[in-house]
Amino acid sequence: MKIAAPVSHLEETEMLLQLGADELYGGVSAPEWEKVYGRGLWINRRSPINANLLSIEEVLQVTALAHAKAASVYITFNSPFYPQDSLNTILALCEKLVRYAHIDGLILADMNLLIAISREKLPVRIHLSSLAACINSESVAYYHLLGVNRVILPRHLILSEIESMVKNWASKMEFEVFAINDGCCFEEGFCQTSHVPGPFCMTDWAVSPFPTRKQEIANSHPNEEYPDDFREFLWYQNNCGCTFQTEGFPNGPCSLCWFGKFRDWGVHSVKIVGREASFYRKMRSLQLVREVMNAVRSGLPRASVAETAKKLRNTPQFCDKGYMCYFREY
Repeated sequence: MKIAAPVSHLEETEMLLQLGADELYGGVSAPEWEKVYGRGLWINRRSPINANLLSIEEVLQVTALAHAKAASVYITFNSPFYPQDSLNTILALCEKLVRYAHIDGLILADMNLLIAISREKLPVRIHLSSLAACINSESVAYYHLLGVNRVILPRHLILSEIESMVKNWASKMEFEVFAINDGCCFEEGFCQTSHVPGPFCMTDWAVSPFPTRKQEIANSHPNEEYPDDFREFLWYQNNCGCTFQTEGFPNGPCSLCWFGKFRDWGVHSVKIVGREASFYRKMRSLQLVREVMNAVRSGLPRASVAETAKKLRNTPQFCDKGYMCYFREY
């Protein structure tokens, strides 16, 4: 399995490659886009200032460094939808990124853009963003027909679903799963909001059950307050309040315990989330994932990989709660 790490600044590139990233992914800010659409309509799912490379020339430099280390570079155009009149602008940018910056792949979510890119037949790999919500084998078959080379699986699948999809399509499709950082309390692929004003789902709203469900919730939570449960869940999804454990590794959602399963099933890549994260958070996230990956690559059995991950995490009070797990068992 490979490790995919986020890059948003040229200065991060050598650190990421030195610490073991096999793949880099990121976005790029485009003046031609902002001239028409401003910064209120993002060209990808993250802020154009804090989470993107600032020019195609910078992408070229990142790609050159990555290729020198036999690593790949993928650029995101993963907003869930784009205005129809913007597709020509994006297609022109994609062609520059492929033919001038020599990127290895594009990460896409919008169906119209995916079809347009497929028709262009650019010499580039197509990775399907988790925002496309590919959640079963029939969806994989459809995207395979459109030329998709890899599916990035959504966070909320259960392990048996991942196992089935990967094993059914192992010979024809690559699969990538989330490894660490940043949760979402909803299924992101079905969310039609923008993060421009901030992720509203992480806001500490005053939460109360819908009146017709009060008794149902009371029965299922006889000794607990539902709003407090929800707030606690959000805290875990928001990287445990953006905290770090004593050794400096970041707290928050992960699938580290499942890496042994992913290896045995045939998952191709594990993804560190956080294009907008600080240099330090990216560094420590990669170090944590690499340590678990070392156990995977050494051939340790699944249970030993999980034990290694929990030992490195060193936060049993968080892990035992169950709110941090990507891809639960049920």
